Amino acid sequence: MGQGRLDLARVEGVLLDMDGTLVDSDGTVERAWSTWAGEYGLDVETVLTAAHGHPATRTARSLLPGLGEEALKAAARRQYELEYDDASDVTAAVGARDLLATLDRMGLAWAVVTTSDDRLAKQRLHAAGIDPPVLVTLDDVRAAKPDPEGYLRAAALLGVAPSACLVVEDSPPGLAAGRAAGMPTAALRGLDGDLRLPDLGRLASLLERSRVRPWWRDAVGYQVYLPSFADADGDGWGDLAGVCSHLDHLTRLGVDVLWLTPFFRSPMRDHGYDVADYRAVDPSFGGEAALDELLAQAHRRGMRVIGDLVVNHTSDAHPWFAAAASSRTGPYRDHYIWRDPAPDGGPPNNWLSHFGGPAWTLSPATGQYYLHLFRPEQPDLNWRDPALTAEVDAVLEYWLGRGLDGFRIDTAAYLVKDADLRDNPSLPPGRVLPARGVTMDWRRQDHRHDIHQPDVHAVHERWRRVADRHDAFLVGEVYELEPHALARFVEGERLHSSFWFGLVETGWDAERIDTMIEAAATASSRLSWVQGNHDRSRAVTRFGGGEPGRRRSLALHVLMALLPGTFWLYQGEELGLGDGHVPAGRGADPLGAAEPGESRDVVRTPMPWRP
Repeated sequence: MGQGRLDLARVEGVLLDMDGTLVDSDGTVERAWSTWAGEYGLDVETVLTAAHGHPATRTARSLLPGLGEEALKAAARRQYELEYDDASDVTAAVGARDLLATLDRMGLAWAVVTTSDDRLAKQRLHAAGIDPPVLVTLDDVRAAKPDPEGYLRAAALLGVAPSACLVVEDSPPGLAAGRAAGMPTAALRGLDGDLRLPDLGRLASLLERSRVRPWWRDAVGYQVYLPSFADADGDGWGDLAGVCSHLDHLTRLGVDVLWLTPFFRSPMRDHGYDVADYRAVDPSFGGEAALDELLAQAHRRGMRVIGDLVVNHTSDAHPWFAAAASSRTGPYRDHYIWRDPAPDGGPPNNWLSHFGGPAWTLSPATGQYYLHLFRPEQPDLNWRDPALTAEVDAVLEYWLGRGLDGFRIDTAAYLVKDADLRDNPSLPPGRVLPARGVTMDWRRQDHRHDIHQPDVHAVHERWRRVADRHDAFLVGEVYELEPHALARFVEGERLHSSFWFGLVETGWDAERIDTMIEAAATASSRLSWVQGNHDRSRAVTRFGGGEPGRRRSLALHVLMALLPGTFWLYQGEELGLGDGHVPAGRGADPLGAAEPGESRDVVRTPMPWRP
């Protein structure tokens, strides 16, 4: 089942509770109830707990069950009297002015609905400098919250259908009243509504973003490297529950879209980038229920979640490959790329693996080589096989229907290979490609035939049709540093966006960075801006390390946030982290084993959630 999201674009009116939601009156309320508790010989904490979200009459009745009706009314009047003349520290709640200004700017109707009486409500709102167009108090309705009458009356006065009104509350009775009125709800104080808000400023931001089309335009993204972000069960391996426990941190950062590195079932020879089942969540990350809970909690905070689509290759433990490797005539044989040995018995061509050695491994059962641009345990898929393209279409449909909001496309330009599998030319002696994250031997070839084939655009266009049916987002990992060449991957109906890695592949040279950014920003308005990820040295380290590196990285983040396109943070950049220290012999990166100078372990060290 898909994890539903509240569509704020459908909201036409906002109905706000007063005390604790729109107006910060906690001090006044607590002083009045504390005095009242003393006068009636009651425990202060018990009274404060019972009073939250309820009118005074109901609170008095629950705490003083032996009083008659007239005495109860007198007790409630006494509580109000204690509050009437005490507005010395009443102020607008955090974010309230931003929200009200946003509502006015957007032309959205709004009202205040409170369990206070008319006199008290007007006094508090005046003290906070708030003048609502519609005010519904306890004097206007027959029943208080959790009865829905007050919210239904406010909707009628605004002329807005109840289903198009958003109720914003900080108490369970208020949220219950909104739900009973058939209205979506937004909750403060850590309570559960259709939205969970840290403050009203977040609601202002979400309402504005809800009108941005497409939703990913100018969004703020955040990459979570699952194995090292947060470990909820203490086994030393990051998991989905750990991410869920830190969603409020991401909310405070203003994150709109969260990218999770692969969570699919995997033998983890490359930390999840070797998928054994595209429709299952790996138990080491918490399994299916953990993903469902993460999606639900992220969506309640107005945050979108995208997965990591790894379909250049699978794991050799995938059932497709097990079947393909067992017989030349099996149904999955054409899902992979197989060739007879060269005349000398060696690999079919000179292509190389990123991780060292030939990109071909002989399969003894069938006497043919299979292609793998990465590890031998990561056989490449054959994107010229129509059956495979249909299978992957179905995988996209499955996860988008399940609640994901899109995908980051791993090695998006690698999928299609030269149809004739021609040799790559060697570069002239002494010349190497500037690429990182690969072996030196790989850098000595001109990769004309194994990657970046023009036919790959047809695959992306196919996926785009699937994604657009779900209002989903596709962002590519395309290691093309020349901006105009990269722009071709996002033009027309291809990928929605693609990361530009110019800032990931550079050290600190302010003039050069300025020139690079200008070239990229003018090439396309649909790029994704990033200065770090799980594959490259952290920006703080590349930019000089220590305090100079942190200042430079922060300055560049400010600039990136103002550029057209999507702005991304890699986990830990908000803390100014540099490369971590991994003791000798403790590395986990297969690339580092082949080429120690290219190890990615230093950027995958755990997030320091405690000092």
